[in-house]
Amino acid sequence: MNFLIGLGVLGLLLMLGGWLVHPKAPRVYRGARRDGTSILRPPRGRNSIFAAMALVPGLLVLGLEIVAARNDQLGWGGGTLAGLLVLGSALVSGYFFAAEFRQEVRVDGTAVERIGPARRRRVTWPDVARLAYNGVNRWFVLTAADGSRMWVPEDLAGIGDFADAALAKLRPEVLGADRNAREALEQIAAEARQADTAG
Repeated sequence: MNFLIGLGVLGLLLMLGGWLVHPKAPRVYRGARRDGTSILRPPRGRNSIFAAMALVPGLLVLGLEIVAARNDQLGWGGGTLAGLLVLGSALVSGYFFAAEFRQEVRVDGTAVERIGPARRRRVTWPDVARLAYNGVNRWFVLTAADGSRMWVPEDLAGIGDFADAALAKLRPEVLGADRNAREALEQIAAEARQADTAG
C-alpha cells in the first residue's frame, strides 16, 4: 500500500512539475550586459522545481526503506539498492539546485557559451555547422563542426540578444539550411525590437 501511495505522489509531482516548467514565450528579450556580453538566464525558479522533482523520489524510497527496516523486511541487497537510489536522487537534486544560481548562456559577437554547474561549452559562430529549432520544446540546437551540440531554450531571459547575434553572425548557408530555425530567430528578433520600442 505504501508503495502505491508513493507512486501516486510521484505521479502527481511529475504532472505538476511538467506543467510548471512547460516552455513558454520569453518575458524578457534583453539579457544583462557584462563587458559587451549578453547574459541569458533561465526563468527564476525553474531549476529549483527540477531539484524538488529529483529529490521527492529519493525521499519516498528513503521512507519506504525505513518502514521496511523497522519491519525487518529489508535485506542487504534491498538496502544497498535503496541507498544508491537515495544518493542518486540527492546528487541530481543538488545539480539542479546549483544550476538555479550558476546556469547561464553568454552571447557576444564571437561566440555563444553555455555555463552549467559542472561544465562550460563554448562555440564560436563560424564553428556552428548546423542550426535547428525544436518547436515542441521551444529550443534551438547548435551543432558544432566536431558534432557536439548546444541547446539554447527560447524562454531564456535575453533570448532576443541570442536571436540578433545568430542572425548577424551565423554563416548564410547555416541560416538557410533550416527554414524553421531561421524564421524562429527572425520572429524573436522582431518581438525583441517591439519590446524595446514599447519599453
